[in-house]
Amino acid sequence: MINFMKERVRFLKPYEISNEIIKTKLDANENPYNLFEILKDQFIENLKILELNRYPDTNSDELRECFASYLGLKKENILCGNGSDEVIQTIINTFVGEDEYVITHSPTFSMYKIFTTIAGGNFTQIPCEDDFKIDVDKIIKEANERSAKLIFLCNPNNPTGRVIPMDDIEKVLKETKSIVIVDEAYSEFLDESSINLIKKYDHLIVLRTLSKAFALAGARIGYGAASERMMDALYRVKAPYNLNVFSQMIGKIYMENIELIQEYIEKIKKERTYLYEELRNIKTIEVFPTGANFILIRSKKAEEIIKVCKEEKISIRAFNEELLKNCFRISVGSREENNELLRVFRKVV
Repeated sequence: MINFMKERVRFLKPYEISNEIIKTKLDANENPYNLFEILKDQFIENLKILELNRYPDTNSDELRECFASYLGLKKENILCGNGSDEVIQTIINTFVGEDEYVITHSPTFSMYKIFTTIAGGNFTQIPCEDDFKIDVDKIIKEANERSAKLIFLCNPNNPTGRVIPMDDIEKVLKETKSIVIVDEAYSEFLDESSINLIKKYDHLIVLRTLSKAFALAGARIGYGAASERMMDALYRVKAPYNLNVFSQMIGKIYMENIELIQEYIEKIKKERTYLYEELRNIKTIEVFPTGANFILIRSKKAEEIIKVCKEEKISIRAFNEELLKNCFRISVGSREENNELLRVFRKVV
């Protein structure tokens, strides 16, 4: 079958996930608290009136109303997806043609490149500075020289945790003609957002997800927010019935219990502070500031730390690329999980 593949797809590597049995999972930036245990009775009650023989609401209108209310926008400003990955793919399929350019910073979320490659676009990454600061001036210059269709800004950035100042985001919007996508998968841990800029800039799309702060990684619910003009374009490409009835239902229940969600977000932020301060007290490791629910660490003993974590059945995220040499990423877990991780670090370092 390889001879039938697009030339661009032939050299892509599958997105692989380890199936090893683990005790403490700190590699995927998930919420460590299973809030479904608290909310499952509402879900079960809703199942009683579910008609699985019918297609789901193709545009997820009730869920869009929830997201719009949460963001202070209108339903018409929202597009729901099967995870924010699908929204990213929809954006690229809508705007990027053969050999047209997509610009982002590096390192960052890998799916921007994968979907651009599949679509036949050219993908350019602007390396971050040594402290992982994102150089928006170089991004603007490259985007304008290449007449880039899209610019992806991940804020806070995955995997570095680096925050892009709002002034820098607005500078990119002002000084380029490209469509700017701000991926805010971790924005609930940051307490600031570019959402309000949607009312000012037609060429801005903001991405959100329920996989992280909302503890719904298993339900695959993401969404995008943009002007109505932008949404008119995206809805021409969005697949029909893309979000199943179960995901629409559980997403609505979680949004209706936003105070509970916010309580646990605050709990994670407190654990992040605790973990960050404890890690800073460990010699020979460099801990980078973060605006997300994960922390990037650099150490000359990275290989040894990763090896011992594997032996102890603790999963953390290792990297191969040069910009992340000797780096690894850890999710903020519960206090018990964080202490288990700290124990291993102290044992090795």
